[in-house]
Amino acid sequence: MKRGMYLLAALFMVLGLARAMTPAGTAITNQASASYIDSAGQSRTTTSNLVTTIVQQVYAFTITPNGSETNPGQIRSNLPGGQVLFQYVVTNNGNGTDTINLSTAQGTGDNFDLQNVRIYLDANCNGNVDAGEAQVTNVTLAMGAQACVIVAATIPTTAQNGQYGNLNLTGSSVGSNNTLTDTDNWARATATTAAALTAFKSASPSGNVAPGATVTYTISGANTGGSAAYGVSVTVDNQTKTGILVEDTIPSGLTVSQMPTGSAGAGTVRYVYYNGTSWVTLTSSLLPLTGDGTKKIGMLIEGTGAFFPQGAQYSLSFTAQVPQNAQAGTGYANSAVVRFNDGTQNRDVTTNTTNNTVGASYDVKVGPYGYPEGSATGTYTVGAYTITRSGDAQSVAQVYSGTNVIFRHTLKNTGNTQDSFTLSLTGAPSGWACQLVADDLTTPINGPVGPAAAGGTYDFALKCAIPANYTGGPVNLTVTATSVGDSSKKDTTTDEVTSILSGYAVDLAARGYSGDGNANNDNPASQSANPGQTVYFPLEVYNAGANPDVYNLTATVPQGWSVVFYPDANCDGVPDGAPIANTNLLNPGQKQCVVAAVTVPAQTAPGNNPVSFTATSTTVSGVSDTVSSQVAVNLVAQVTLDPDRSGTVTSPGTIVYTHTLLNNSNAAAYCDISGNGGAHGWTYQYSTDGTSWYASLADVYVAPNGRTATLYVRVTVPAGEPVGRVDVNTVRANCDVTTGTPDNTYEATDTATETTTVVGGELRLTKSVDKTSAFPGDTLTYTIVAENIGTGNLTKVIVSDPIPAYTSFVSVSATATGFSGTYTILYSTDGSTWSPTAPTSAPTGGSVYVAVDTNGDNSITDQDIMPPGARITITLTVQVQ
Repeated sequence: MKRGMYLLAALFMVLGLARAMTPAGTAITNQASASYIDSAGQSRTTTSNLVTTIVQQVYAFTITPNGSETNPGQIRSNLPGGQVLFQYVVTNNGNGTDTINLSTAQGTGDNFDLQNVRIYLDANCNGNVDAGEAQVTNVTLAMGAQACVIVAATIPTTAQNGQYGNLNLTGSSVGSNNTLTDTDNWARATATTAAALTAFKSASPSGNVAPGATVTYTISGANTGGSAAYGVSVTVDNQTKTGILVEDTIPSGLTVSQMPTGSAGAGTVRYVYYNGTSWVTLTSSLLPLTGDGTKKIGMLIEGTGAFFPQGAQYSLSFTAQVPQNAQAGTGYANSAVVRFNDGTQNRDVTTNTTNNTVGASYDVKVGPYGYPEGSATGTYTVGAYTITRSGDAQSVAQVYSGTNVIFRHTLKNTGNTQDSFTLSLTGAPSGWACQLVADDLTTPINGPVGPAAAGGTYDFALKCAIPANYTGGPVNLTVTATSVGDSSKKDTTTDEVTSILSGYAVDLAARGYSGDGNANNDNPASQSANPGQTVYFPLEVYNAGANPDVYNLTATVPQGWSVVFYPDANCDGVPDGAPIANTNLLNPGQKQCVVAAVTVPAQTAPGNNPVSFTATSTTVSGVSDTVSSQVAVNLVAQVTLDPDRSGTVTSPGTIVYTHTLLNNSNAAAYCDISGNGGAHGWTYQYSTDGTSWYASLADVYVAPNGRTATLYVRVTVPAGEPVGRVDVNTVRANCDVTTGTPDNTYEATDTATETTTVVGGELRLTKSVDKTSAFPGDTLTYTIVAENIGTGNLTKVIVSDPIPAYTSFVSVSATATGFSGTYTILYSTDGSTWSPTAPTSAPTGGSVYVAVDTNGDNSITDQDIMPPGARITITLTVQVQ
C-alpha cells in the first residue's frame, strides 16, 4: 500500500465514514434557539450567537496501476530501438485541489535503461500519445478528479531478444510539501524480435457521462514486432477457430444494442460474443446485451500460420448505453485483452483502462407542504390560520395584525446525487419580521440545509410576524431553494396573504423628474457594482391620477439577483427606514421618493446587466409605469454580516448580540460598523473584543478569502420601559475592499437585524465552539448556555440546537444550576417526546432539545419554572464529515 493510501485508510478508520470527505474551505455554521414563556405570560423565542468552523484540507492521491520491480504492473514489448507506452491514472483522493509532481526512475535489477523517457498528459485517456498532447512534470487535480498520463520510452538498439528494462513513475503531493508520495508503479519493457502487438483503448466521450448517454469504446493496435503474428485457438460455435482475438468485457450495467464495427490489416474479421459459458458468432438477433461482469464482446481476426505481418493494424469499436437511472458517481472502468501467438508462445496484451463516471446532475423543487413538485391541493392548519394549497402556491384568506402567520414547505432533491440547499426569501413588506425556520417552527435556518439524498425531502417553514399597525396587501412572499452543487439550479414557491386595494395612474421616473410630462428623462442613471454588492437607484413615484392611490414596487433583474425598495424621506437618494413593497398613500399630484436597492449575487461575471423597475397601481393592476437602467458588474468584493438576532431584556437591563462579519472578497476589507436602533432612547454600542465599546466602529479589518471578524453589539435599556416594547436595530457593515490603503470608498456592504423585546424575565443564550478550523473526521464541541438573567420566573424553557450540515451527531449532555427543589434534565429529538436519557443519535439537519422538568411529570409544560439566576449548560459534540 502506498504512503498516501496509508494516510487515507487511517483517516477513514478513524472517521468510520462511507461517504466522501467534506470539501476544504466549507464553513460549518451553527446557532442554538430557545422558546419560553416570560413573566408576563407571553410566548417568546430567542437565539444564540452564530459560531463558524472552517474545514481544512486533507491531502491524498494514488497512481495506478501498481507494481514492483520484480512484479511490474504492466509489461510492453517492441523491437530494439522501438518505443513503448506505459499508461497510468493519477487520482486526487483528498478533499481539495492539489498538484502532483511526477518523475521517473530507472530499474537496477534489469538488463538495460530505457532511453528518451517522457511523460505526457493523455487528455482523451485513449492510452496513446496523440498529436498536440503536451509533456508534463505535474498534474493539478480538483477533489476527486483523475488524470491519464503516459510514460513513453525507447528500447535501446543494442538490446538483445528477451532482455528487459524496468521503469517507475513516482509522484509527490505539492500540498503536503512533497512529503506524501506514491512510488510503487513499476513497468517493464521487453525487447523482442518476435511478433509484438500493441493494444490501446479509448472511450468517447471520456470522463463524465450523463445518465442515458452512450459511450463508444475503440480497441486498436498494430504488429510492431520483428515478425508476423500467429493466431491462437478459439472455440466459436463449438468449432475450433484460429486467429487473433480482441475481447472486451461489457461493463456491468451498460447495454450494447448495435453491432460492433472493425477492421484488420490481414485475415478475416468475425464478430463474437462470450455469453458467460462459450464464444458464439455475434449477430443482431442476439442484441441487446447488458453487461453483468461475465459477458464479452469481441472480434476474431481469422487466419492460418504467420498471417498478420509487421505493420498490420486492427481496430474494434462498439457502443454501450448508460442506464437512464444511473446515480452520480457510478463508475464504468474498462480494459480489453488481445490474444495472439508471437511464433514461440501465446501472448496476452492488456490495454489501458478507460474510466467513465456518471456525472452529478443537480436540481431542486420546493413547494407547499407535502407537495414539493407543485400540483398541491387541500388545506392544513397552523396556529389560528388555515392555509389553502393550490398548484405551486399557498394562501391564507385573512389574517390579523399583531399575529404570526406560518407557511409550511417541502423541498425535494430532484438531482441524481446527494446535495445541500440554501433557502432565501423575497417580498416581505416593510415592518414584517420574517424568518425561515425548521419544521419545528422554532429553530432558525442558518446556512445550507441537508445534505439530502437523491429523491430525499426536507420540511421547513416560513414564519412571519405581522406588525400591529399593518393593513394592505396582497402580500406575496417568494421562497427560493438553490442547489449548493449547482447554484444555477433553483426553484421558487409563493405564499400569499390576500387583501385588496385600489389604484389609478402613475408616473415612475428618476429622482427629480416625475410628473414633468417628459418620458425622455425618466430612466435613472446606470450604476456599477461588485459581485455581492448592493447599488441604489433613486426614484420618484408620482400619482398622475385623480384619486388617492398606493403603488406596488417591482423589478425585473437577471436571474439570481434581488431587489429591495426603501423609502427616501428627504429625497437625497439615500435609504431611510425599513424595506417597502409599495408606496405610501399618495394624493393626486403627490409624489414619494424611493430607493431601489439592487443586490448583485456573488460570483456574477463582469459586464452590463439590464434592470427595470415598475410601479403598479394597487387599485387597477393594469395601470403601471416602468423605467430601465443597467448595472455594470465589477470584480469580486463581497462581505456578509450574520446572523439576524432576536432577544429579550428586562428594564433596566443589558443584552449583548454577537455577529460574524465574513469577507468573501479577494482583498482585505476595512469595514465601518453602525446601526439605526435606539428609537426609544435605548443605547447601542459596538465592539470587536467585547471589552472596549463605541457608538460606531471604523476600519474594522477582515482578512480576505473567507476570513472573519466577530462584532459585538451591546444594547442598554433604561428603567421604566413597558413589558412588550420592541426596538429593531439594523447593523450595517460598509466595507472598503482594497489591496492598498483604505480610502472610505465602500465596495461591499451588508446588514444584520437585531430585534429586542422588553420582558419581565429574560433568557440569555450564548454559544461557543472549540475549533474555528477542523479537518474531516475532527470533532466539534459546541457549548450552549441558557440563563435567566431577569428578575422574574420563566416557564416552559426549551433550548434547541441543530446538527449542522456537513457533520454527524456524536453525543449531547447537559447540566443545570440554580433550580429550586428536585428537578430532572430531559432530552428530546422532536421537541415533544421527552426522556431523562440523552439521545444516542440525531439526523444531520435535525435538532436536539433540552429542558428542565421541575414538577416531576416527565414532560415540559408551563408548570416547569426557571427562576432568576438559573442556568442550563448543554454540550453538543458532532463530527465533520
